[in-house]
Order: sequence, then C-alpha cells, then structure tokens
Amino acid sequence: MLIERASSAIELSENETGQERATIMTMAKLQRIDVTTLHERAYQELRKALMTGAYKPGEAVTLRGVAEALGTSLMPAREAVRRLVSERALEMPNSRSVRVPLMQLRTFDELYRIRQMLEPEAAARAAERCDKAGLVSIREANDGIHKALKAGNFAEVLAMNQQFHAAVYAACDSEILLMMIDTLWLQSGPYLNLFIDSMDRSALNSEFAMHDDVIEAMAANNAIAARESIRLLIANAARLFRARVGERTGETAPKELVAEMH
Repeated sequence: MLIERASSAIELSENETGQERATIMTMAKLQRIDVTTLHERAYQELRKALMTGAYKPGEAVTLRGVAEALGTSLMPAREAVRRLVSERALEMPNSRSVRVPLMQLRTFDELYRIRQMLEPEAAARAAERCDKAGLVSIREANDGIHKALKAGNFAEVLAMNQQFHAAVYAACDSEILLMMIDTLWLQSGPYLNLFIDSMDRSALNSEFAMHDDVIEAMAANNAIAARESIRLLIANAARLFRARVGERTGETAPKELVAEMH
C-alpha cells in the first residue's frame, strides 16, 4: 500500500512538472499584455477621434460607449476620458456626465489666433529640414484628402487633413511646438465636424487646392513661402467655418478679426 501511494505521488509530481513545463513554453511564445499600453492606446484612439472631428460640440461621451467602440473594459475608457477632461478636450457639466465642450465663437476665434501664431512658424522650420521621405508623407496625405472628398467620405477628409498638417510640421525639430499644435487641433476638431459635410463642395475644393502651395514650398525648402502658405490656408479655413459657428451661436466676431481672415 505504501509503495502504491509513493508511486502515485511520484506520478502526480511528474504530471505537475509537465504542466509547469507547458506553462513555461506557452509564456515563452506569448508576450504578457501591458495594461499601461492598453490604457495609452485607448487614450490615443479617443484623442484621435476628437482631433479629427469624429465628435460634435456638445455631444455626450459615455464610458460604456467608448469601451464598446474600443473593445476594452471600462477601466481604460475611464482613464482615457479622465485624461482628456484634464486637457479640456472633454468636460464634465456634472459629476455623472461627460461631453465634448459646447461650441462658442469666442473659443473658435481664440483657437484660430493661436494657430496663426504657431503653425506658420512650425511650417517654416520644417521647410528648412524637409527631405524626400517627409515630402512623400505630405503628398500621400494630400492625395488621401482628394480621394475621400471625391468619395464623399467627410470623416476621412477630416482625418487626412489633420494628417497632412501633421506631416508638414513633422520636421520642425521642436517637440514643444508640435505638442502645442496637437492640443489646438484636439480642441478644434469638433468644430470642423459640425460643418464640413454641409459646406459647398467648390469651397472645399478651393481650400484644399491651397495645399499645392504648401507642398511646393516644402519641396523647395522655402521657409518664407511655407510660412505664408500655411498662414493663408488657416485664414481661409477659419473664414469658411466661423460664419457658420456664428450662425449657430448667435455671436459676432470683432471687426479686426474678420479683416484679418480676409
């Protein structure tokens, strides 16, 4: 009897050892999921959606809706929302709800003025350093805009337009400048969503035709031309959108700002 028990114990021990080996082999094949990475990915995806106009001003954002869209649990969604509230890309009108900030003409105009301070400078710096690879990225994004516009896919138009600007500024060699521009686009995206699909197609074609001047300046490494072409591009876009913002909010812009956009 004792011999049988000892034999069973040895057999069980060998089985456990075999299971441990199998577990070790499996662990060697699979990479442990980094929860921090999952949280960061959720944040980046929601941030990108806001930046490219996937949400409208005043639109409610629910944790459950974000989690389902991202295919995650509530925890990464909650963390992503918390971070974006701290960046003022989202707001909490009360302790139980989250939404995209409401549309205000004053905010739109302030975003425009700060973009005019930063983005032409970034374009000028980038033009001096733009290489063939950078130029390819800029042209690919621009081609994507025209393809999306032709297909009537306005969500893709917004996404590719943001990618175009990001590609233009990428070589500016200033992480601080890029971070500040990124934040401005984060807060501007919802305004663009509200109007782009109802805008006159010829006006949009005219706006995106101005990209050719930007591309030409970048290809020639012409900082002065790059600065001016981006300045005009932003001013033209602001002129197209701000009248519609004013119509929605019932506000009017200062005369000097209207003159600046023309």
